[in-house]
Order: sequence, then structure tokens, then C-alpha cells
Amino acid sequence: MENKNNILQVENILLDVRKAYRLLYSYQRKVLDLMKFIGYLTTWNYEGGWCKFSDPSPKNGKGVLDSWAWDWLNLYTYEFHFGFKEINGSKIKFSVWLVSDTGFYDSDSKDKRNVETFSSVEESATKLIFVVGKNIWHTSFPDFLDNLKKTKLIEKKESTVGNEVLLVKSFNLSSFINADEARKRTEELVSYFKENGIPEFTTISSVEEIIT
Repeated sequence: MENKNNILQVENILLDVRKAYRLLYSYQRKVLDLMKFIGYLTTWNYEGGWCKFSDPSPKNGKGVLDSWAWDWLNLYTYEFHFGFKEINGSKIKFSVWLVSDTGFYDSDSKDKRNVETFSSVEESATKLIFVVGKNIWHTSFPDFLDNLKKTKLIEKKESTVGNEVLLVKSFNLSSFINADEARKRTEELVSYFKENGIPEFTTISSVEEIIT
């Protein structure tokens, strides 16, 4: 009887796993569509991205079983990079970071593999972090990821050298719930960048696609 109960318990867990995978697929599809939409709105082209929480998933025929489970869950924290533009003699770079769960960053945990030490899911958030650099990039700031760990996400970070500015602005992902709201947030974003030292950031296009 005890064995049957254990099997039933495991089957219920696996049921949740199947639901979670299908939910993750839908979530990640929405995120990818949103990244396309943001690119259209800002007239920037997506040029590739980086896993920022773990290593990327192993390629076919590669990998070791001692790798973190996070390596197969790349969108926990991911940088979608939209390349750079030369505008009026300045080099402008633009990225959008997805933080699917701020639980690790909100906590005092130093162990990414111990999810029990993360902040609770109820106290955590899902965020988009917009980063624009003018003649400088976040890789020039060794404390950039430390600021993410604090998660009181820096709204403005300026270098002190010449005509160099790095701006960071975060939103809850839920505030991009549809095309109209995504357009409003993007307008806020462009205004923020222009008002804080990067007027070269391009204006919004008139794209009418709807996020569904």
C-alpha cells in the first residue's frame, strides 16, 4: 500500500512537471514575440543573446551530466542583444534582459543551485531590464551583476569619462501585457533615455502588430 502511495505521489509530481513544461513553452514563446515587437517599436534589430545565470544548454552530442540543471533553463536570466548603431559620432548599444524570477537576486543566497534559499515566488517578480550604452557598455562595470543581485535595479549608471553614459531601466514583465501597454512602456523608455543623456536613441516606429 505504501509503495502504491509513493508511486501515486510521484505520478502527481510528474503531472505538474508536464504542466510546467507546457507553461514554460507558452511563456517563452510570448517573451520571444515581445522581443520582436520591442525591436520593431524601437527600430532595432535583434543580433543574438547570452545566458546570464548559467552556461548555455549543451549542443547536440555535447555536455556532461554534472552540469547544472539551470544550464537547460537558459531563460531564467537572459540578455537579448539588439546590436549597436553609429549615431552622430556616438556608438549606441541596446539590450533587453529578461529576469524570469528575481528570487535568487532578492535573496542573500550565494548558491544558485539551492532554490530553497531563494526568496519565495510570492515575494519575487518577473522583470525586463532595458540597457542602453553610449560609447560604453555594461561589461565595463564589474559590479553590474552585483546590482542585479541587489535587485533594487539601478535606474541610471553613468561613467565619469567623457561622453559615456550607461542607462538601465526596469519594468515588471506584466506591464507589457498587450501591444498597447508594450507601446506605452516603450514610449516611457525612449523618453527616459533621451532625458538622461542618450538623445540619440531612436524614436518609436508605427508598427501595428498585436501581441496575442
